[in-house]
Amino acid sequence: MTSPTRASFASASLGHAPMSRAQVSDVQAAVARVMSNFGPDYWALVDEERRFPEEAFRAAGEAGWFGTFVPEGYGGAGAGPYAAAAIVEGINAAGGDAGAINAQMSIGRTLVLHGSEAQKERWLPGMARGDVRFLTVAATEPDSGADMGALLSTARRDGDDWILDAKKVLISFSKHTRLMILLARADEGTTIFLLDLDEVGDRVERHPIDLVAHRMTTSLFIDGLRVPDSARIGPVGQGVKCLSDGFVVRRVLAASEALGNARFLLDRSLAHVRQRVTRGRPIGVHQGVQYPLVQAYMKVEAADLVRWDALDAEGRGEDAVARSAMAKVLASEAAWETTRAALTAFGGWGLAREYHVERKLREGTVYVFNNLLMSMVADRALDLPKL
Repeated sequence: MTSPTRASFASASLGHAPMSRAQVSDVQAAVARVMSNFGPDYWALVDEERRFPEEAFRAAGEAGWFGTFVPEGYGGAGAGPYAAAAIVEGINAAGGDAGAINAQMSIGRTLVLHGSEAQKERWLPGMARGDVRFLTVAATEPDSGADMGALLSTARRDGDDWILDAKKVLISFSKHTRLMILLARADEGTTIFLLDLDEVGDRVERHPIDLVAHRMTTSLFIDGLRVPDSARIGPVGQGVKCLSDGFVVRRVLAASEALGNARFLLDRSLAHVRQRVTRGRPIGVHQGVQYPLVQAYMKVEAADLVRWDALDAEGRGEDAVARSAMAKVLASEAAWETTRAALTAFGGWGLAREYHVERKLREGTVYVFNNLLMSMVADRALDLPKL
């Protein structure tokens, strides 16, 4: 039996073409049907137990979501970024956490864009089904942060092989993935490698980092790991470029996650202020409750437009770097504003786990680190000098 999402992909793909913005509603409806089996209480339990959302991840694979960026020739749907944005927004709008599902879709896109034919044939079909987890990029380091030009992790040639040494931090899902992209510096420049942790996992040391948001985050250490040249993705010295080729879409997907969280909180807050009665009237009649929700709603709707505008620009072949940065900044700030409005609406009950506001507050912290994106807008949109 064809799943609802696979059916919507197939019916909307128009002869194997990527889905357009006008066709997003098909995916939104399909996501809502799948997510009806995974309500907020399911995600609250996953968060409380600090575990991987196995059941929801399996359902996403059965629905075909992981093949969103994978061409049909490799077993995917080829539905493209509009569908992906609708999926991750829909998951969060239903009270979920799309982090792992987003990672499987978007990180694997690097292999679609820059992988060798052998890598694509081996890995993409299983990735599209969800049988092979591809959730992790190991790039960030303790001292370099997001400065990819200051990487200390190295890749050294040894005959036809490479010797990898790396120290990475804040790596999400590394204990729950099979495939991982590692960014290291070769003599020619930054280079990325595809590591199969089923084969080399005993040579990769990982330690959990307990964060306020449940991202199953670790530090990661590699000492003298030998891998064949066939593990390399893309040209030597072009690792950052290979990763950055997918950043426009990944920023939009991060924006879509934030928007999903905001819509979830708005829906629950509006229902609460309509039903909660004090002194004989619903609390939603008071301007002190109304205005924070109105302001949050307006910011969500504005960020939504910029999010789609960024994908429209990307689809036209334009430089969408600044637009995608703006979308992520505006969406994350709108979600943060919505969380504050929800706390105003719920009062002290907003801090109680059963209402899911405090969980979304913690999840929202993932999206609010925007300084580098501000700098990117200054450079690309305003033509201001770089540091």
